[in-house]
Amino acid sequence: MRRGGPEARETVCVTGMSGRLGGILRRALAADFELVALNRSIVPGVRTIRADLRRPDSIGDALAGIDAIVHLAAYPFADDNADEIVPVNVLGTLHLLEAARCAGVRRIVFGSSLSAIGGHRVAFLELCRRRRFLSAARKIAFLEAQESPRPDSLYGVSKVFGEALCRLYVDRHGFSCVCLRLAEVRPDDRPNPLDPHGARILCRHGDFVAGVRAALARTRRPGFEIRTLISDDFRDAAPSGAPRRRTPGARGSAGAARRA
Repeated sequence: MRRGGPEARETVCVTGMSGRLGGILRRALAADFELVALNRSIVPGVRTIRADLRRPDSIGDALAGIDAIVHLAAYPFADDNADEIVPVNVLGTLHLLEAARCAGVRRIVFGSSLSAIGGHRVAFLELCRRRRFLSAARKIAFLEAQESPRPDSLYGVSKVFGEALCRLYVDRHGFSCVCLRLAEVRPDDRPNPLDPHGARILCRHGDFVAGVRAALARTRRPGFEIRTLISDDFRDAAPSGAPRRRTPGARGSAGAARRA
């Protein structure tokens, strides 16, 4: 826990640190935060709270002393496998928020997904085609103008449920929560070659990290926000038709998002 002084660092717990997103954060944030993993297995080099979010008793009071939580642990596949999705994504998020409340932790960054509004995908891609939505700012403006959730799968439904839980804990228990609706974060930081629209629904690693940093800063004051993380689309900039890479985080999409 932060104790004051110019060298003090916040203690941030990241759930699911052994996964793809958690690993990106661990490498990017270790120099600036005291990181704690909440994970079913040990994360090498990081203090690990071994817990299974499906079992609230496994968390107990282990979150005492944590300043903020970045909740990334989830069944990660955008499908309709209710037997996996409900215990992990739905009940697991509830168990984490309740454990945080009991431990006095009030700052949450929730890893949501564009699958929460994936039903708008057809209209979004059509506008991209017609209006050439190359900039993250324009894409975010469209996506965040869709006022109601429109999930594209049970996975998307679980993310809508997680956002609603965060809203409840803000209103009922004084939490401060930022929900990040993430576009696809690929292992190689490049668009999906099997998806002709991959460049338009991509979140680069640098933009993901910048978005989480911004969200952690926003949780220092009370409130609830839903923000969209999606990267610029340079599909037309390369002669081959492939997106041209830029320096990650050079223009983070999180800064263009607006308050929900």
